[in-house]
Amino acid sequence: MSLDSADDPDARTYEYKDRTLLWRMVEYLIVYRKLFAAVVVLTVFSIIISVWTPFVLLHAIDIDFPSGNLQAILYTALFYITLQFFSWLTAYGQEYLMALIGQRAVYDIRQELYNHVQEMSEEFHDHSSGGRIISRLTNDVDRMSELLSGGLISTFAQIFVVFAIGAVIFTVDVRMALASLSVVPVLLITTLYFRKKLREAYRSTRKTISSVTANYAESISGAKVTKSFARERISAEIFDEFNKADYEANVRAGKAQATFFPGIRFISGLGLAIVLLVGGMLYIQDPLTITLGTIVLFLQFNDRFFRPILIIANFYTSVQSAFAGGERVFTVIDSRPAVMDRPDASPIPEVEGHIHFNIDEFKYGDGPVVLHDFLLEIQPGETIALVGDTGAGKTTVVSLLNRFYEIIDGTIKIDGIDIRSVTQKSLHAKIGLVLQDAFLFMGTVKENIRYGRPEATDEEIIAATEAIDARRIFENLENGFDTEVGERGGKLSEGERQLVSFARALLANPKILVLDEATSSVDIYTEHAIQKGMKALLEGRTSIVVAHRLSTIVNASRIVVIEDGVIVEMGKHADLMRKKGKYHSLYELQIRPRAIRAPS
Repeated sequence: MSLDSADDPDARTYEYKDRTLLWRMVEYLIVYRKLFAAVVVLTVFSIIISVWTPFVLLHAIDIDFPSGNLQAILYTALFYITLQFFSWLTAYGQEYLMALIGQRAVYDIRQELYNHVQEMSEEFHDHSSGGRIISRLTNDVDRMSELLSGGLISTFAQIFVVFAIGAVIFTVDVRMALASLSVVPVLLITTLYFRKKLREAYRSTRKTISSVTANYAESISGAKVTKSFARERISAEIFDEFNKADYEANVRAGKAQATFFPGIRFISGLGLAIVLLVGGMLYIQDPLTITLGTIVLFLQFNDRFFRPILIIANFYTSVQSAFAGGERVFTVIDSRPAVMDRPDASPIPEVEGHIHFNIDEFKYGDGPVVLHDFLLEIQPGETIALVGDTGAGKTTVVSLLNRFYEIIDGTIKIDGIDIRSVTQKSLHAKIGLVLQDAFLFMGTVKENIRYGRPEATDEEIIAATEAIDARRIFENLENGFDTEVGERGGKLSEGERQLVSFARALLANPKILVLDEATSSVDIYTEHAIQKGMKALLEGRTSIVVAHRLSTIVNASRIVVIEDGVIVEMGKHADLMRKKGKYHSLYELQIRPRAIRAPS
């Protein structure tokens, strides 16, 4: 699955219906049953008070006022104040508990989304930009937060209020009840008309803000490249296009909202006018059939009937925004990794490090074949070097060993165990991986090394750096091992970052070690330090080294030369040099370049 294509308006198909999205969100709320039950109880009390209060006014106008009994009027006034106090109390309890449940639900959604993204296969991350993923975790979940933090439960409560009032007013006076509800058909037609327009408008805003976030994240990450090529103006123009599209989408959404909400308010006012007209006509024609108190009662009920509708209408725009965000969030949560553990998968036992590749064919999706007829057996403790031109398939080999992608035609076995029969987590725990682009997290050098084994002591961390002859390099940093590395390790040199990743892999103490182009970006002095510690690093482990600097792998147990996804040569450095084949050509081109003389 690719988020990039999912965010393309022409490629994305929204399969979630409103009721499906609504139920998915409710499921996150009802998990907290006790709190949810408390809100329901408070809501019931709130509805009772809301319906009861107008009858207190009816009693005062039709009974207390004509009687001239000041004591009765005082008691009625005190009772009205008491109802208002309990109305405030229940409203406070509702608002607080709804916010609490809503924020817990948002926390659960964001955590579930984050964990799911972490579990997705490499294929997902290959085709989904980081900015779009971040947009799902932040912008889209925030839109859902507006609905979950009280809005959803409050909306249900307002709906019950509307039905309760609608039922009660017919017991008082059918004529006035019909007058009050005469505008409801107009209200429903208006709501249905704007429903689709608002949904589409907010879908558009979710897509455009995702594009803005993606471009912003990419621009920050590539700031150095932008400056080095003096592309600030061009980058600003590109961002301006995304920003303008987001601006226009939000203006369209605002226009739809500005038309919808005042329209509902106008219909509410129209209903009030009809109640006044019908009530006045009935009172003038025959004061005995309707009292002033009844007219006031219906004016109160009209306000209490349409106020929830106005709240629902006002909140409807947030609902559409939340649904648009919810669609995008659930699209990711409902996706499945391309590589999954089998139902009967079990943790891989302790291994010796015997690896057997038997790959008939492999390709990425519908792309060209990357590996074919790939047969390679690696004995425990061997150091195997994979060399070849760019795109030959070297990195694919180690990616398949880590099961970042699934093999369809062929097998990879470790100690005779098919890697597809074991859990991915246990497999990754047995393989130490060092990539060319050493990624470091915010924190200190020590914290990044400890990432390989969180329970490691400071002494074990220092021992790991000594094994690769890097302790002195780290101790010479500004604050030694407590030096902050900055975002993505930006405060360290490339060589220092590479050494941190080496120490991190060594600390994890894997039985199998993969160095994927691990020294291709290291300066000559740091490479020398790595080479001194490499013997200790590789000792007792099955190692696979992918390197463009052929000087780093001359002492490998075997060198495997790959060309167009096929093994074309295999052997020790000296043997391959004598063959004068592909490896000899690569070595001569890199190690012994011919001098280029200028014309005399």
